[in-house]
Amino acid sequence: MTTAITFLRTSMLLIEHDGFRMLTDPWFGQVMRIVPVFRKPGIPRDRLGHLDALLATHCHPDHFDPGDAAALGHPELTVVGCPGIEPFARNVPKRRLVELAPWESADVGPFRITATPAEHTAPPPAEVNYVIEAAGRRIFFGGDARWSPAYGQIADRFPSLDVAILPIGGTLIFGHRTTLSPEDAVRACNLLRPRWAIPIHEGGEWMPIPPASWHPGRNRHFVRALERSRLPIEPVVLAPGQRWVVP
Repeated sequence: MTTAITFLRTSMLLIEHDGFRMLTDPWFGQVMRIVPVFRKPGIPRDRLGHLDALLATHCHPDHFDPGDAAALGHPELTVVGCPGIEPFARNVPKRRLVELAPWESADVGPFRITATPAEHTAPPPAEVNYVIEAAGRRIFFGGDARWSPAYGQIADRFPSLDVAILPIGGTLIFGHRTTLSPEDAVRACNLLRPRWAIPIHEGGEWMPIPPASWHPGRNRHFVRALERSRLPIEPVVLAPGQRWVVP
């Protein structure tokens, strides 16, 4: 049974296992809070095809767009998200809505999904991250979180990870770090110890407005930092639309 990950943009990925298709943090917009977005999704929304589930870490507009989610919805869809997502998903055609607080789990198709603690920024509802398990494979999905003690807690509960998907943009909002920097992501890798690490939420997707917002982290910075760490972890950098099969 094959597990495959396709990167679309930001924290939006298509995770497939044995024909079941789950999209994370759906957002296809071309504007981010009035700022133009430079990077287009690797697969347009109207070409994505049938989805079985949506998985949302939080409800910021670049991670759960209610309009995009509604357009992707259908009567058999499952929506999994953080506690408090229900008002944002109210107009999404779906069969099932699952809100997971940290350390709660649910079975969704072939996946066992466990929410983990995460720290990001306001407004609420608060972000959660996820460990996704299927057929003996274990994937950590880090959404848009910043550095916190959560990574040590996750490593204690899930000592064996195959893949860690980690944001690396290093977002600064008026000087306050709200997203992992490349160096922070390597610190997380040092605790999580995955076999492969996929950087997401790279800076440069939309225009920075210093000092209000700045997103300096790039994929190449993460790869260099991981190489310097000498951790036995292989980086997997995916271009928009690129599909990678978990070995």
